[in-house]
Amino acid sequence: MNNFVIGLKKFFTNKNVVTVILVIVILIVLYWGYTSSIKRETSPVNMPTAAQKINPKTEITGEDVVYKQIPGSMISENALRASNAIIGKYTNINVTIPEGSLFYSEWLVDEKDVPGNWIEKLDVKNGEYGYYMDVTVESTLGNNVLPDSYVDIYMKATDENGAILFGKLMKNIKVLAVHDSNGDDVFGDTDEVLTPAKIGFAARQDMYILLKKTEYLNNVELILAPRGTTVPTENYIIVTSATLRDYIDALTTTIEEDAIQEEIDDNTTDTTDNTTTTDDKTVTPNQ
Repeated sequence: MNNFVIGLKKFFTNKNVVTVILVIVILIVLYWGYTSSIKRETSPVNMPTAAQKINPKTEITGEDVVYKQIPGSMISENALRASNAIIGKYTNINVTIPEGSLFYSEWLVDEKDVPGNWIEKLDVKNGEYGYYMDVTVESTLGNNVLPDSYVDIYMKATDENGAILFGKLMKNIKVLAVHDSNGDDVFGDTDEVLTPAKIGFAARQDMYILLKKTEYLNNVELILAPRGTTVPTENYIIVTSATLRDYIDALTTTIEEDAIQEEIDDNTTDTTDNTTTTDDKTVTPNQ
């Protein structure tokens, strides 16, 4: 027995033997780490994914989330792993989540943090659609377009010959809200002076579509004017609102209306009751 112990002791004190053992241990550790890493990356993980395409500024419900087995190698650290961190959130303003995609923390925000989510604040009547128009201090006549006031909307456009068409596109528009670039009420209860960036009002479906189409046209400018006031026309060609509508439609025939119709569907109400009107009469220039 003593000879065995002595022999074992000599075996383990031999430097060559110790080196071989250490090499074997290191190889075993490396192999274990490698196989564990491969297994971890290839093993499927039950993850919440998008059950369907989710558009920007959309609240995520339980119907939008479905769990699927996803390979671990495809899951990044910012991927959300539980539905309770997803449902009730909103997609950010520039985020469209494809069907089958994972959810990522930077894609989702709380309702109060959705940029530009002001359309919800507009108190429109049944059959009306809330619309926000970009404005400046100048276009609001020095920030003098107030909520509950009425305005007319003129349109200026340049045709293919360089002539400037001008007319009243909409009249008798009640201003529902005036917001700055952060969505704050310019005329709210605050001591801070806010700069107007958008005004909100209501429009019939046909006028809503028309206004959305103008957003695609670089040669069209919409001009606000207090209801009933005249607007300088300079050397413009004065046309009717019907002519302006035809002009817009002619230039937007190739624009897909799916996105516009989807916005309308989101804001659709059951009945129609709208005082917003168009003006088919020729605008009389100032003398």
